[in-house]
Amino acid sequence: MKNSPLDVELRLRIHEFYARETMLLDDGRLNEWLELLAEDVKYTMPFPESSTHPADDDDGLPPFLLFNDDWESLKLRISRLDTGLAPGETPRTITQRAVSDILVTDVSDDEVGVRSSVMVFLVRHERHECFFIGKRQDVLRLDEHVGLLLAARVITLAHSVLPRAISIFF
Repeated sequence: MKNSPLDVELRLRIHEFYARETMLLDDGRLNEWLELLAEDVKYTMPFPESSTHPADDDDGLPPFLLFNDDWESLKLRISRLDTGLAPGETPRTITQRAVSDILVTDVSDDEVGVRSSVMVFLVRHERHECFFIGKRQDVLRLDEHVGLLLAARVITLAHSVLPRAISIFF
């Protein structure tokens, strides 16, 4: 992909999209975050590989997914969090996300493949701290009316043991 002016503009739009997404998630504005997602979004997180279940183990079974959401299930998860009755998020976890290594991997007429690294710092009950670190492979859809929409996300964590239950969005 050449660095033409169009490519530079597209890259700036992608960086702006991720900055806005990070802000909305960290500020707990989840219903606004949902507006950044395409209605046919696929949002998945395969369980990290381990020595007992290596990635090249072809047992014919699909990978276990920690998340396997579509737009409706994401909306339902957000609605549940809004009730204040979700024990893992009451009170709301304080988060700070850092998205880096943003690399455009594929461009078509209406979609862009983007790989990025993500680190999420969490604080629960003002004393329990942990990090989630991983990478994301996204498909961003170019919509002439609203701009970029997240059409697909695969989150791959760099953890073999998770530091806590996952109730946040990446």
